[in-house]
Amino acid sequence: MVGALAAVVFVLPLLIWPGLTDYNYTKTIAGLIAIALLWIAWGVQAWKRGSWTIRIPWVLLPVVGLLAAALLSSVHAASPRLVMQSAVVMASFASLTLLTANVCRTQRAVRWILGALVASGVLAAIYGLLQYAGALPGPDGTAGLQALVSTMGNRNHLGGFLLYAFFPAGILLFRSRTWWSKLLVLLALVLFVVTMVLVQQTGVRIAFVLVTVALIVGGLIFPARAPIRANRWWIATLVGLFLIGASIAFVGTRPQGAEASSSEASWLATQWEANSGRARTWDWWIGFDMLRDHPLTGVGLGLYKVEFIASRADFLATPQGQSYDRTFSHASQAHNEYVQAAAEMGVVGLAMLGALLVTLAVSLWKRLRRAHDAIRLDLLLLTAGILTFLTHGVVSFPAHVVGSSLVLVVLCGLALSPAYGTKQAFILRLRGAWGRAIHVALTGAALAIATFAVCDAYANALMERGIAEIQAGRYSAGETLLQRSLAFDFAPRQTFYYLGIAQIQLGKLDAAQDNLARCMTRFVDEAALLNYANLLVNTGQSDQALEPLTLLLDSGPRSDVEPRARYLYAMAISETGDPASAIGLIETLLMEYPEYETPYIGLGGIYASMDRWEEARETYEAGLALIASLEKSIRSKIRRLGDDITSEQTATYTAQLVRLSAERDVLNERLNEIP
Repeated sequence: MVGALAAVVFVLPLLIWPGLTDYNYTKTIAGLIAIALLWIAWGVQAWKRGSWTIRIPWVLLPVVGLLAAALLSSVHAASPRLVMQSAVVMASFASLTLLTANVCRTQRAVRWILGALVASGVLAAIYGLLQYAGALPGPDGTAGLQALVSTMGNRNHLGGFLLYAFFPAGILLFRSRTWWSKLLVLLALVLFVVTMVLVQQTGVRIAFVLVTVALIVGGLIFPARAPIRANRWWIATLVGLFLIGASIAFVGTRPQGAEASSSEASWLATQWEANSGRARTWDWWIGFDMLRDHPLTGVGLGLYKVEFIASRADFLATPQGQSYDRTFSHASQAHNEYVQAAAEMGVVGLAMLGALLVTLAVSLWKRLRRAHDAIRLDLLLLTAGILTFLTHGVVSFPAHVVGSSLVLVVLCGLALSPAYGTKQAFILRLRGAWGRAIHVALTGAALAIATFAVCDAYANALMERGIAEIQAGRYSAGETLLQRSLAFDFAPRQTFYYLGIAQIQLGKLDAAQDNLARCMTRFVDEAALLNYANLLVNTGQSDQALEPLTLLLDSGPRSDVEPRARYLYAMAISETGDPASAIGLIETLLMEYPEYETPYIGLGGIYASMDRWEEARETYEAGLALIASLEKSIRSKIRRLGDDITSEQTATYTAQLVRLSAERDVLNERLNEIP
């Protein structure tokens, strides 16, 4: 069991799989399957022995309360299925703490698990450094720092993973008995520090410094003199190398010239802005808005991303919101785990989270107080690893990243395992028929979760293939694949959106409308709102289109979305009986976006519907002149690029020319219809 757990700890952070949506999703599916198999294997061992003794650490009681709060959050959730799906993932990974706390009973087992974690971190760091150097590719079109994503998909996630593993890895340094094994661990720690500096994430650096101070304070309260004295030269070497790395980091981020003479507070403010600090506070305010709307149970576990746009619109109407410039994009996470827990699970969930943290702190404190020197140092380093996660969670979302979550639950399991004491736990002994019944039930649950994960992965693969077909213009094939995906997906989200897009192209407007309407409770982003409203306007349902358009415009959409939304809003206003107001809206839009050609079609149509034929003619002719100018500009760009033009640029310019050609045909047709 220790070997199997170590294998999971080693493989999961490194796992990437082409064809699935993203790195984190792949790890989630693999993690659910792996944890289910671990539980089945553990149960089989107990079955063979005839009895099953399960140690339940105190901290797992508030975890059960947190899961209850998660399920309760479905009361006001737009999609209860998404809540249930998120709760299953939370329960599965939390159960890994229980399994680790029971499987790892000796110091040797602890070293196996930490060794697997450090080895995984070393490979992840090397992979990232090779991407940075250009020896291995990163995401398409990236180089240098932007290519440094390793197996995490994001350099912030990589830095966080190494940060959480850094202090616990010190246990291997102190526990190793040979100089060469100590040297290997020391080199791994140096590699961790170098990579953490290189990813240039201020949150990682600040968390590192704060936890280092906390560790020193903890060492003074709970001294561990013997192991520190025995490893003093290794510690001195590590500290020296760390100071060199910290100095390089300080020099690399210190303001130069006139900025260097500014105050420290100004420097911190600069760093805050440079690391999207203002965008993070935007996300936090929006989370508080969700909590205000549903203070008791929240908007639903996992639904921050679904409720984001509606809450952003509400926030922008507040005095705080008026100070923001509306340029921040859609966020799937709040970039603060505590704010997001409050937004998604309300006061109940926040209370359970608080109880969990207090129980964990009390358990660790009691263990530290009763431990002798060597055990005490191990516990201090494990506690430091847990603290880095909790500290970094103030400005990031490590609980939503599988590699980071894995480190947390495993460290908690190790710290609360019999290797460091037998207290702070309840003992459950299962024997005979009762024990076998529990084993059968847990096996059934594990198999159900694994099956759910496999089906979800298959649905995701079908969705990816369907999207590729749509992007290639094969809408019928894309529709078929997406419909098959829905059959296997317990809680589909963006599948409905792409299916609706395919059905619009196929002329199946009623089906497309149904699927885009489903997006409004599962996958709400600016493109979904815009396409849904566009379909409603084009099918004569302008009164219904006003709601999604108003929401979109109130939420401060992106610069490429706003003019299209304003145009659709004006057309909806015209169709609902106020053409005069629509004319004013479109004329204002054209003054602000003089190279936006589509509104000339709608504006001319409004004039024509009012029998204002001369104004309609002038509008259509102005639209044709603008299209001719835009086509000339695009062709000029293509000629200037010559052989240097990329396939992506070719596709973009071709699509623009096709659109302009179609709009020119419409304008000519409308022009010929004028009396």
